[in-house]
Order: sequence, then C-alpha cells, then structure tokens
Amino acid sequence: MPRNVNVENAVELILERLDILINGGALGRPASPHLQAIFSTHVMPGGGSARLASVFLTSYSITELTWDYKSVPIGIRGQHGDKRLAGALTDRHVTLHKNITAFGENLGWKGNVRSFDLSTDPRFSAYLAALAALSTAEREILLNHAIWQMCSSRVVPQALPPLPATYLSYARCLDLCEKILAIQSEGHVQQFLVAAFLEIHRKRYGHSTVTHHPHASDTFDGTTGDIEEFRDGVLVAAYEVTVRDDWKNRLADFGKKAKKGNLSKYILIASNVRSDKNLHPAHSLMNFVGHLHFDLAVIDITDFFTVFCAELRRDELAEAFNRTYEFLSDRKLCGRADIQESFKNVTDQWLQVPS
Repeated sequence: MPRNVNVENAVELILERLDILINGGALGRPASPHLQAIFSTHVMPGGGSARLASVFLTSYSITELTWDYKSVPIGIRGQHGDKRLAGALTDRHVTLHKNITAFGENLGWKGNVRSFDLSTDPRFSAYLAALAALSTAEREILLNHAIWQMCSSRVVPQALPPLPATYLSYARCLDLCEKILAIQSEGHVQQFLVAAFLEIHRKRYGHSTVTHHPHASDTFDGTTGDIEEFRDGVLVAAYEVTVRDDWKNRLADFGKKAKKGNLSKYILIASNVRSDKNLHPAHSLMNFVGHLHFDLAVIDITDFFTVFCAELRRDELAEAFNRTYEFLSDRKLCGRADIQESFKNVTDQWLQVPS
C-alpha cells in the first residue's frame, strides 16, 4: 500500500513552521481568545501523546480537506508519521510532547486503525468537535498557535549562565576558545565552535549557516562543506574544519566541492597552519596552492578565533559558546555524552577563574 502523503505533509507542515519560529520568524496573525481557549482547554491538559496527536490532527485537517474528524489517518504510525514528528521535536529541544517517541503507538492505534472512532474517544472528542466547527483559516491560525506553544516549550541546553560583562572580555573569551579547541573530540568540538561563531556573526547581515555531522559523507548528503553559508537561499561560502594532518591529500576533493557549489573560493580552517613551513608565511602558501584551479583559503583555527573574539560583542560571544553546546547536544550532529561532558567541564573550570 502506498504511503499516505497527507500524513507526511502534515508532519512537514508542523516542522517547517516550527523552524520558522526557532529561527526568529513569525507565522502571521495571533490566535483569538476563542482559539486559544480551545487549545488550552482541550489539548494542554492531556498527556504528551494526546497533546502531540491533537496538534498533528490539526495539521492533518489542513493537508487532507476530506478528513472526517473521527478516523485515525492511515499511515500515522512509523518513521513517516508519529515517530518522525516526535523525534524531530525532541531534536529541537521541544518539551510540549514530554519527549514521547511514538504517539500513535502510545495511544493504542495499532492494527486496523479504521476500527477507531475518535469522536467517541474522550481524549479527543471535544477537541475534534471544536476543530471541525472552525473554518480553514481558523484552523491555520490554531495550528500556528499550537506550534508557537511548541516553540515556547523549548529548553535548549546551555553551558554558560548569564554572566557579568567582565567574564566576557576579549582575553577571557579567547582563553576559553583555546581551552575548548584542546578538547579531544574527533573534530566535533572544533567544527561546532567555528560553526557557532560564524552563525552568530553572519546573522547580523541576514545570512544563514548550516553545519553537518563531522563524519557525514559529503557525497551522500550532498553538502559542499562542514559549514555552509547562504544569502537568500543561495550558497555564498563553504567551510571545511579539520584538526587532522591529512587534509592535504584532499585538495582535489575541495576543488570538486567548490565547483559543485559554484564557489570561486573554498575556505579551509585547520590546526597548526602557522607552524607548517609549507603554509606559512604567505609566500609558502602561494607555492602550495599555486597549481590549484580554485582559490583555497587556508586559515589557522587559532587565528580564526583571535579575529572573531574581537569581532563579536559580549552578548554574542556568550550566545556562541552556548550555541556550540547546543550543537553538541543535537543527536543529528553529535549527541555524544562524553564530548558534551568534556565541553561542560572546560566551561565550568573557566567560570571558576576570577574575572
């Protein structure tokens, strides 16, 4: 049996709108007191599975206009439905669903879902009756309100508490960067620290950045670098971050990525550049890259932070360190408890040094 694309579309609709809010956007006009009351009265008192199912069904009523408001949608369970939605919310640090993993399974929607009648289920009957009475425009606003509630429930892990300005001086922040860069993490910490600093800086200019799992195959996932920078949806820069010494064997690969991304310049941020006689001073670098058909910028990772600790404001620096910890806590990017613990140990010790 083919998949129910309306289930998948309902999940994607929720996630797309949630990401807009997470990234600082808006979803249109606010919900009226009447719509807010529907959500607070019939959805919020329920458990995590019932809450998430109610939000999903609201979205489903928009993607499947012929739905009868009492049938459990075919294909709601599994990797394209309840598990996909619940997992994606947990990855985004949403807590509204109380971190359940599969709301359909938890609610008992097993086997022949056609045998279920939601209009007789006390967990949903009142809410679905109210939902069915709304216009399409009102259901859109109600869904946006539910997604705003999701966004408001996010609890993002942070490594640093709010700090006095004296803690965030240039020298202290550069010292913290150096301590973080020394963490043995197979490149995770180093890449995400660069990614966080770039993200915070570039959003000043309306640019967005995306970082990827350090061990992801670029060929498999179609990316042009460890970090990609976009302006109005168009790729404008790509960055490779490495602490390994074998990157010189990958010059052809960098060239392919630059060509793929239509980039005249490819940016490599690596360790020990200034101590490499083939890369420093600049005259040596000229000889090293002179045969390449693209412009390769090779930056020592310590130089990167020497500049960006001066460039970012104090509030931005604190945000960048916490954003790094958020990347490390993201299961899609890292999620390794040992690396998170190492990062937190470094920041905790740094906090104890008098400012």
